[in-house]
Amino acid sequence: MTARQTSSNAAVRAALTILGERRDAAVLGLAPGNLRGKKIRAALLEEFENRCAYCEKKLKDDFHVDHMVPMNRDSLGLHMYGNLVPACKKCNADKKALPLEVFVQETKLPNGTRIKAKLEKRAAKYGADLDSKKVRQLMEEMYQQISDLILQESERAFKLLPAPSSETLQAATKIQKKSEHDFSEISKQFPIGVYVKSRNDGTFGEVCDYSLQGPKKNRQPYVTYIPIGGGKALRRAPSTLEIIKNVKPNNDLSA
Repeated sequence: MTARQTSSNAAVRAALTILGERRDAAVLGLAPGNLRGKKIRAALLEEFENRCAYCEKKLKDDFHVDHMVPMNRDSLGLHMYGNLVPACKKCNADKKALPLEVFVQETKLPNGTRIKAKLEKRAAKYGADLDSKKVRQLMEEMYQQISDLILQESERAFKLLPAPSSETLQAATKIQKKSEHDFSEISKQFPIGVYVKSRNDGTFGEVCDYSLQGPKKNRQPYVTYIPIGGGKALRRAPSTLEIIKNVKPNNDLSA
């Protein structure tokens, strides 16, 4: 995951936290503090009778408070009481960011069908069964806007950095002599964080690194980029890439 993706995801999580806390305050009358720390842990332990919401085994002191619907832009789970459940260490580690249905299927959770129905009923009871198309679109737009803003402001800040001193330039020369390749020119052509598209296969993503590929005696510089939406990093020769100005939420490209 790139720095831009990490920052954008953090912004989405922050928005989902605010939305959930505001909803619970307005509908259930719960103060945000009741969804944090010792208060939420005590409330969940009492409601679930000191058992894991997923495997229903007795909980130890090191249990986790899990978002049943993952709090990310894919699942759109809000930070609200009906979406918070107590989970043992193992279930929390197994579930990670999986949707409840996928978690139940992949882990073959005992009594999974019954537990899934029970937790979904609880979510509806407390008004946490929310998945609005309009909110989902808004989150996608916000994710993209934050991502673009990070690149834009980073580019602006980069230009404001002081010029390298003579001492730094001397150090750079020594580093470049020891290194297999000087990537400074490629970094100017394809800066970290920009979107690129391959003319050969149409793949596109965010530049995150540079590398050398090929036989030792004929290694050539390549640009590494992470596909939009995630996936394995791709490496392509600079001559096959073009910069994309923007990637909209629906993955339309703007050259």
